[in-house]
Amino acid sequence: MKIETIEKILNFLEAKEGKKITDRMLHYIKKFKLIKELENHPDGTQYRHEGDLHLIDSIITKLPNDLYVTGNCYLYNSYQLKVLPIKLHVGGNLDLADCVHITELPDNLYVGRVLSLHKTKISNFPNNLYVGEDLYIINTPLANKYTTYNQMLKIFKSTGGKINGRIFA
Repeated sequence: MKIETIEKILNFLEAKEGKKITDRMLHYIKKFKLIKELENHPDGTQYRHEGDLHLIDSIITKLPNDLYVTGNCYLYNSYQLKVLPIKLHVGGNLDLADCVHITELPDNLYVGRVLSLHKTKISNFPNNLYVGEDLYIINTPLANKYTTYNQMLKIFKSTGGKINGRIFA
C-alpha cells in the first residue's frame, strides 16, 4: 500500500466519519515517508538531516551515501538495514544496537558523542573512526576478539581512530 493511499484513508476517516487521527498514526506516516525519501535519495549529493533521525524498529533497507545528521541517529532494531552509507557523519549519538545484519562500519565515520554497537556483527574497527565520547561494543565479535582494554585501544588507534571517552566491552 502506498503512503498516499494511507494518507487518503486517514483524511477520509477524519473528515467524513469524524475519526480522530492519533499522534501515533501521524508518527508512522511521517516515519514511512522519511524511509521512502532516505531509500530513494540519489547518491552523489549530500543528504543533511537537521536534528535527530529516529528510525527505531525501522523497515529501512538503505540509507543514502554522504549522510549528515546534526543530532542523534537512532537505528536500533533496524533488522533489514545491511550496510551503512559511505561518508556518514552523526553530530550526536549513533545507536546501531540489534542491527544484526550490519557487519562493518564505513571508513571515516564521525560520531560526535556515543557509538553503540551492542548485538551487532561488527568484527573490525574501520579506518579513521572518530567517537567524541564512548564506544559500546558489548556482545559483538569486537568484544570477543580483543582480550584487554589496552589491546582494544591500541588496535583502535592503529586504524587512525580517535576516541575521547572509553570503550565498553
